[in-house]
Amino acid sequence: MTGHTNTGKVGLYFGSFNPIHLGHLIIANHMLIRADLDEIWIVVTPSSPFKLDSKMIAEQHRLQMVRLAVSENPSIFASDVEFNLDRPNYTVDTLGILREKFPQVVFSVILGEDNYQNLHTWKNHSDIINNHRLLIYPRRVSSSPVSREDYLENSKAVMYTNAPMIQISSTHIREAILNHQDIQYLLPDSVISYIENNHLYE
Repeated sequence: MTGHTNTGKVGLYFGSFNPIHLGHLIIANHMLIRADLDEIWIVVTPSSPFKLDSKMIAEQHRLQMVRLAVSENPSIFASDVEFNLDRPNYTVDTLGILREKFPQVVFSVILGEDNYQNLHTWKNHSDIINNHRLLIYPRRVSSSPVSREDYLENSKAVMYTNAPMIQISSTHIREAILNHQDIQYLLPDSVISYIENNHLYE
C-alpha cells in the first residue's frame, strides 16, 4: 500500500519501525507540515543491509503497527513496497522502482542526521542525492553534529529541518516490554494493544 497521490510531493520515511513509536510520528508529522509535502509514506523495511538483527519481528507485524499508528492521519500512509523486492534490498533500488511506478510524483527522502553523515557508504548514494530532495532531521550522534550551513553547502537538494530531537528508541521500548516496564506515552495506544494481544517482544 502507498498513499493516495499520483502527482504530488511525497516524503519517504524508511525504517524498520520495530516498533513504531511517538518519536517517529512526530518526525513524520513535522515533515508533512514544514517541508511542503502532500503525503508521507512510511516505508517499512523487511530487512536492512545495516541491521542484521535477530530481534527484528516479522514485517507483517511491523507494517500493521504502522497502519494502526497512522490510521487517523489522512496524509500519512504505511508502505510495504519493499516486501516483494530482493533481499537485502537497498534504498536506491526502492527509489528507482517508485520513480518508475509513479513518474508524476516528486519524492523526497527523510533522513536522520546520523544516516545523512553515513550516506556516502550507501549503495549508489550519488543517485539518491541527484534525484531526490533530502530532508534531514536532527539526531544525537557520537561524532560532531553537522551544522545547518554544512547541509546547505553540500547540496541545494538538502533541506535541514529544525524538527524536535526525540529521545525515544525502539530498542529501549523492546527492552522495557521484555522487563515488564511501563511503555505508556511512548507508543500510540492502538500499537500497545497490538503488541500485548500478539505477545510481541516478550
